[in-house]
Amino acid sequence: MPAAREGPTTRSRRAASARLRAATLDLDTLQIIFSFLPRADLLSVSCTSRFVREWAIKELLRRPVSLKYPSSFESWCRFVLAGKDRPAYVRDLSIYLEVYGSISKKRGKLLLRFLQRATRLQRLFLGEAILNADPGISAAISHVPALESFEMQFFYGDANAQETVSGILAAMKSPLKFLSLHVAFHCMRNGTELELWNYNIPGMLSPHQEHLEVLHLGSPDERILAVCYPNLRKLQIPMTESQPRPASLFGAFPNLRHLCLRPDPLGDNHFREVPADRYPALRHSRVSEQSGGRVWASLDTLRGQLMQLYVFGLTCPVRRLEIERYLASKHAAAMDVVECACPQKLVLGLNCWTSVSAMISEPSLIIPASPDRPHVTHLTIKILRSSPAPSTPDLLHDLVLLLQNSKVEYLRLAIGGAYMSEEDLEDYWTVNECPREDVRDLDLQLLRDGLVGAATALRVLVFTVRNRGETVWAVDRSSPLAVTTTVTEVDPVVARELIRREEE
Repeated sequence: MPAAREGPTTRSRRAASARLRAATLDLDTLQIIFSFLPRADLLSVSCTSRFVREWAIKELLRRPVSLKYPSSFESWCRFVLAGKDRPAYVRDLSIYLEVYGSISKKRGKLLLRFLQRATRLQRLFLGEAILNADPGISAAISHVPALESFEMQFFYGDANAQETVSGILAAMKSPLKFLSLHVAFHCMRNGTELELWNYNIPGMLSPHQEHLEVLHLGSPDERILAVCYPNLRKLQIPMTESQPRPASLFGAFPNLRHLCLRPDPLGDNHFREVPADRYPALRHSRVSEQSGGRVWASLDTLRGQLMQLYVFGLTCPVRRLEIERYLASKHAAAMDVVECACPQKLVLGLNCWTSVSAMISEPSLIIPASPDRPHVTHLTIKILRSSPAPSTPDLLHDLVLLLQNSKVEYLRLAIGGAYMSEEDLEDYWTVNECPREDVRDLDLQLLRDGLVGAATALRVLVFTVRNRGETVWAVDRSSPLAVTTTVTEVDPVVARELIRREEE
């Protein structure tokens, strides 16, 4: 029987269906594509269809947003408020505005409208000027339903802001997982003297006590140790003569994994007031308090300045130990800290390369004195201010001697300014004029070859050099038949993830 003929209507429907299938967009694929596009490309998508444009805007707003100027702040607010659903896309917002009056009442109203519609906002960082922008902002912050992380930077320390922040935290509807309380001062009534803020710690933290996982304290407050925080994993706290003490911290934070004794810059004088001749006695008292299991079984990370770590006197093993401001004249104190911590990963922060040169003649920090104790396998050396920068022969000579007979598998050498970070390696303004040419003239290839030959266990070598960027090499020693070791430069796309994985 012959097939029935298709009429014009049927053929038209089939053709339309075929075109629809051809034009169907895989939204999962589109989302993946957008996630890899830089911000500029996402903004340029406005020239495409309305549907694709809205998807691009959605991806753009989901990324962390950082606003540093009043004009960009206002433009961003208007952009977000232009769409009904856009405020709900924002997850992470940082507003670095410090000058009072920089946020007009009109701009304050825009922020208030955004906060009232930011139903999925999880992380919020604010500058102090925001608090005076509109009287309703404080209550709006407290009522953000999904907020998990809150941090406020104080620049001028208005006395009223202290009470406002305490009220915001005490009234929050969403329990926080991350909280940072920066140190702040405000002028007393005579207008000349400064007074350290006295946060209402018990009232502020009470709604969040069972949920806090990360807490940064800029000023010391012993009242925090009177309550147990069962889920806290990361703590940053300043150090004084009396606190913190490992036994006290263990009682308040029994499940702590990461501890940083680095205070906020404004509060850096608390430990400086402790006389140096009291260090041994203070350390001994803290060590004795940890007997009988009054300390953690281990920590993942311990970070702090050398003499603070020495006085702190922690006796439990630490997987990753970060010693800041290492001084060769205090090498014996560094040895005590390392011997108690038995770290697998060690980070040394130095002001200048001469500290490494002097370290060579001292007992090793990376090779244990006893064969039954673990070796350091991951070593990071950060030279913060080197003037002049060490030459290639100096670097190679000292590092080869330092690594002899070690079992270092991962080595990272970072040379740059005091504020050097992985995100701004190409910004050279923090490097003094004197060492710029020296840093630029370093022969990294020669340095690489010498270190690979000297450190027989080396798997990964990283150079992070200001003005030179970051280079990562993988060392392959797997083939016993190979005459020479294979060294391969790691693709920059995967290098950062490799560093993170090795150093965490």
